[in-house]
Amino acid sequence: MSGHPDRAAARAPAESAAELPHNVEAERALLGALLWRNDIMAEVAPLVSAEHFYFAEHQVTYSTIAGLIAEGKPATAITVKSFLPAQVAGMPTMAYLAALTSEAAEAVSAPGYAQIIRQMATRRDLVTTARQLIENARSAPIEVSVAGMIEAAEADLLLARGSVPDTHLASMTAAEGGAWMLGRIDRLRAGLERSTAVSTGIVDLDRVTSGGFQRGQLWLMAGRPGMGKTVAMTSLSRYAARHAGVLVFQCEVTRDQQWARYLADMAYVHNQPLTFGQIMAGVDLDDEQLWRLEDAQKRISQLHLRVECEPGVSIAQITFAVKAEKKRLAQRGISLGVVFIDYLKFVKVSDRYRGQRVLEIGEISGALKTLAKAEDICVVLLAQLNRQVEAEGRADRRPTVADLRDSGELEQDADVVLLLYRDAFYLEKKVKASGDPELIDRLLERQNSLEIILGKNRAGPTRTLDLWCDVAASSIAQHARGPV
Repeated sequence: MSGHPDRAAARAPAESAAELPHNVEAERALLGALLWRNDIMAEVAPLVSAEHFYFAEHQVTYSTIAGLIAEGKPATAITVKSFLPAQVAGMPTMAYLAALTSEAAEAVSAPGYAQIIRQMATRRDLVTTARQLIENARSAPIEVSVAGMIEAAEADLLLARGSVPDTHLASMTAAEGGAWMLGRIDRLRAGLERSTAVSTGIVDLDRVTSGGFQRGQLWLMAGRPGMGKTVAMTSLSRYAARHAGVLVFQCEVTRDQQWARYLADMAYVHNQPLTFGQIMAGVDLDDEQLWRLEDAQKRISQLHLRVECEPGVSIAQITFAVKAEKKRLAQRGISLGVVFIDYLKFVKVSDRYRGQRVLEIGEISGALKTLAKAEDICVVLLAQLNRQVEAEGRADRRPTVADLRDSGELEQDADVVLLLYRDAFYLEKKVKASGDPELIDRLLERQNSLEIILGKNRAGPTRTLDLWCDVAASSIAQHARGPV
């Protein structure tokens, strides 16, 4: 909330006090309570800061009290007086402080006053955002797009939303936390509580990540072009959508391509795969293939899956879409579990770090990690590895976390890093160049192999999983897929 430039302006004399939400009694009562009992600052400080007060004199007084307490000095009317001007609110400073002290209510009510002050500050920001949106809608020049106005308003609303504490992130003492965790283990063992993880559909991946997509975590799935990032996302998202709500932001491929991929995955038949290219073309499909697609469509309609196909999305758009989807699913008794974003390059950032890509990526990864925790979901962000993987002098092209493009912040924020590698991609190039029979045999052997390398895994070991895949059919699985 500190970033709102219009808050101070909103208190200018041109604005009457009735125009913007505030509660003068709560502000005075809180200041008086702090002057009486400095020890309650520990309860108040997490809830309110000087900028949340409406009146300038209250802002200065609160800052002075907080500063003295932080330095370990007593904050009383006498000590605070030395740091204020001779007159405050039209009266001598000592008289002003004495009035605050005399009006102080029970100190135990201080956190309640702080919450009221914070709520009023948030309401003022909402008013300012609404006014700005109205003004822009009425008189912004033609070169300012409607989409730009909406995105700006969304960003301001997110700032306002950030001032409202999330109850599920409440703190615990050591005793409370330990008891809560042991109680949770007992409930899990007794079958009274289910794991909050959402299965990836890959048994080995679930095992190594302690259950699959963990709520509150940021996963990164990265690879060079041609390694199967979108293929893996297609299968993993539809597997997860059997157990929980899944929201996909598909920014790289078009809507028809992505849904063709889902149908190809669902309609897979051993030795008779339908490629997503065939499905895209459509005209050469025979009756049996059409029946398979109709059956796949019926089964995919049972999944808790929504796909947003946009050429680019901002963090604000992602956040509001997540909240809307959670609300929609909750009405059906379903919990949103996983959000996929394909991929990092297409996530829009603010102008704060324009031109500084490393800092821009840090802003994205930090915001998505916060979103995962705040909304109790797992966010899976797809990313591309740098070209060093394919450097001429590199014998083994299997990637490591060091190959992440602008990797510092990504590696730091991610809870799990999945690095994708397909040996067949490089073998095909070598076979075309040389026609070597040994390479052809190797290609046939590795044609359907996809390695998922866990470069980072907070919940377990780092290891490599060798999975089955059919890139043309947009499908991955634990083992080769037989008849469905």
